Amino acid sequence: MPLTVREVLDLDVVRRGWPAVVAGAARLDRPVRWVHAVELTDIGRLLRGGELVLSTGIALPDSATGLADYADSLADIGVAGLAVELGRRYLSALPAALVTAAEARSLPLVELRREVAFIEITEAVHARIIDELLISRAAATLALGHLLTSQTESLERQAHRTLISALIEGPGSPGFFGSAGLPGSPGPAAAAASPAAAEGEAAARARAMGVEVTGRDLVAVVVRLPDPGQAAVLGAAEAMAAGCRAISVPALVGALDDVRAGALLSLPPGADDDDPLRALAARLAARSAAIPHGPVLGASRPAGSLRGVGDAFREAREVADLAIGTPGGAPGGSRPYYRLPDLRLRGLLHLLRDDARLRGFAERELGPLLSYDAEHGTTLVTDLTAFLEAGGNKALAASRAHLARPTFYQRLALIERVLSVSLADPESRASLHVALLARR
Repeated sequence: MPLTVREVLDLDVVRRGWPAVVAGAARLDRPVRWVHAVELTDIGRLLRGGELVLSTGIALPDSATGLADYADSLADIGVAGLAVELGRRYLSALPAALVTAAEARSLPLVELRREVAFIEITEAVHARIIDELLISRAAATLALGHLLTSQTESLERQAHRTLISALIEGPGSPGFFGSAGLPGSPGPAAAAASPAAAEGEAAARARAMGVEVTGRDLVAVVVRLPDPGQAAVLGAAEAMAAGCRAISVPALVGALDDVRAGALLSLPPGADDDDPLRALAARLAARSAAIPHGPVLGASRPAGSLRGVGDAFREAREVADLAIGTPGGAPGGSRPYYRLPDLRLRGLLHLLRDDARLRGFAERELGPLLSYDAEHGTTLVTDLTAFLEAGGNKALAASRAHLARPTFYQRLALIERVLSVSLADPESRASLHVALLARR
């Protein structure tokens, strides 16, 4: 027999949350197909019916009309019920408008009056559901389990992506630190006045998704794909999530844009992150074995709190972007993952890219050559780059440039005249190479 809402409320893990049915009590015998912990207001389009939705209420609308629309959307899709934990958004009771709307639609609405880990509820319910399907029909269970897992992952990735995006954007963005983007939130001024409370709210959202972020080392990881494509990015996110589950590392994982997926790894303080990063890289490499130039994984230094996560993601993204644009991935050839020190000189120049002194240096070194190319339609800057990337080997550079040696040698002589330097001088080659990297 299918598990019902009434039976779910009677489970020990749910009873620890002191559940109280405040609406839709007549429909507690509805079967529960699955359980989702989601902090989104527009989740109706993502559900299929029969789900028990868990929420802390922090993303629910502020107005009575908005709450009624939210309840209607869940009822329209045929969810089994809605359980909202008190203490985050609603301190002592759910708003009357939500209760009234749920009762009008016979939607079971439950208050969880004590904090309980949503991940424990989902694990307990899913285990019971799977056990009941195994009893009735083993073959059907396997097929249905595969379908439900796919749906769960899709919802999970979207919820994780929403929180990751808010963490990257930082205070003032929707969904982060009690910003104005959330209905009923205190606004940026209040958030700024109480950063500890605001950080606690974001931590609670992560905890509701099964990822503890308080008192942990938080490592941002960004996977940069060689070519844009939503399907490829979603696949990379799923591969990262599967890798984190396989090595028992709690993580928020989601797509960032059309060429990047990101993950926030939650590790014990002081833990070595090399093993989990290598495991993630191996997963991605196996998935992308057929791609000539596969994805590159960039990792940040550990952040000690959620306030540092935005900077951590920016660092990981810059590392991944820089590594994928470097011949061979980065100096020294291909690596399983990259951090800023692995990029050596390129990493330093990338950090200094906004420094006016670096830009001035590059312009002084290459200015005459750029002007000559613009005036005469030549490609001396490209020829110089080929020469320097070949380590000063003229024959190798000519071959890579697909030019006859005499022709290439003439161009090098012209470069020396235009810049008034000797390319045989190691310091001149080093200065020009730095200028080219800075310009790139």
